[in-house]
Amino acid sequence: MDFSDKTVAILGSGRVGSALAILLSRNRFREVRAYDRNLEKQQTLREWPGVTIVLSSTLSEAVTGADLIFLAVQDRYISELARELAAVSGEAGWQGKFVAHLSGSLTSAVLQPLASAGALTCSLHPLQSLAGVAGAVEGLAGSCFSFEGDSGALAPAEFVVSVLDGHLVPLKADDKVLYHAAAVVASNFFIVLEDMAITLMSGIGVDRDTARRMLLPLIRGSFENLERVDPVEALTGPIVRGDDRTVAAHLETLADKFPDYLKAYRLLAGLNIELAGQKSGVGYADFPSLSGNS
Repeated sequence: MDFSDKTVAILGSGRVGSALAILLSRNRFREVRAYDRNLEKQQTLREWPGVTIVLSSTLSEAVTGADLIFLAVQDRYISELARELAAVSGEAGWQGKFVAHLSGSLTSAVLQPLASAGALTCSLHPLQSLAGVAGAVEGLAGSCFSFEGDSGALAPAEFVVSVLDGHLVPLKADDKVLYHAAAVVASNFFIVLEDMAITLMSGIGVDRDTARRMLLPLIRGSFENLERVDPVEALTGPIVRGDDRTVAAHLETLADKFPDYLKAYRLLAGLNIELAGQKSGVGYADFPSLSGNS
């Protein structure tokens, strides 16, 4: 089903909302509108080359006559904005309109005031780490999007994701929190781990920028392995080899130089053993160094 003859309204001009407005404008919808209470945020859209985006001056102006409406605001504002939208005068008309928020953790239930007014509501979350508008424009296209909500909202959501060259994955409402936890582990915790590695490099006198550049090829190699095979097969390193002597040496030097990281190393090593066991048959008994409390 083709929805390109529809008018799109995007409420919120942060990096995700701005990137969505830019990308959808490139795909020749009848009209793409954007609104943000902070008018300075819209300057990026005003200056972005090669797109035509109507910058609305009021919330009512943005949604009146719009067919596909996206709430691209922070999670804590979605419920309030939904209530405000539901109170917009009848000329906006919510019956049959598609309304989506872009939160990874919240379900479509937060849009209940609009659903009660007749809108087809859903959550449509891009599973992507987006830094800055330019990065979001590049990263949003081709991403996976989770969908949860009214079955009537599925077709418009599928069309929007298709024009972004993305992939849509339906979820149940009860699965949203665990889905978001997985996303946090994959994205946020990964960054924390790399910061830990960079900090450990400082222990041998390598500055942070040099350490980051040193580690990036290793990180990319691990990503490329993960693209090709399951994590069990992608795993490398001393634990999958059953090399307790190396692990013991790690623990000893961490205790001496970075004791605050010992707990994290032990926890991650334990998870590593459980995964490595599926590949090489190693177990906790092969790592007596991890049985102590140091």
